[in-house]
Amino acid sequence: MKKMILAATALVAVAAATPAAAQNAATKAVAADPRATAGARLIKPLTLTANRGLNFGTIVMGTISGDQVVSIDGAGVVTCGASGGGLTCTNTAAATAASASYSVTGTQGQVVLITAAPTSLTTTNGAGGTLTLTPKAPDKLTLGNSGAAGNSFTVGGSITINSSTIDGVYAGEVDVQVAYQ
Repeated sequence: MKKMILAATALVAVAAATPAAAQNAATKAVAADPRATAGARLIKPLTLTANRGLNFGTIVMGTISGDQVVSIDGAGVVTCGASGGGLTCTNTAAATAASASYSVTGTQGQVVLITAAPTSLTTTNGAGGTLTLTPKAPDKLTLGNSGAAGNSFTVGGSITINSSTIDGVYAGEVDVQVAYQ
């Protein structure tokens, strides 16, 4: 009988110890296999500098038929409305008409997105005339130089002139922004 009591006591002791052992095994820390990697990419902040303003040259308004779109491409070539539309563009040589020019700096090899938003040009003589400049910029570029010179790009655009457009000198700012892709 004494043996049986000792055996029963031993069984109770083992049974009581088993949950504690299982609990210790469940709370034991384990490491991932394989371990995750960590990294960081450091890039320079972007800078954008306007080097040259956008200039359509001089536009002579005759008898205008409908809406006439005057545009300038990135190379500075002016298109002066539709043929027979009543506009004559002068001073369209590179010396006077020009696309806007910008330089962007950042981290070499990174893709930069370029956005250009429409903006208003107003007469400088206070007559209240406005034109909407719709800029045309490249969508993106890849930075090939992380030095001070940066990478250049040009922005052209268009304006619409009709018979209600008043004469005068129009001016405004071209809204161009850059961001990393």
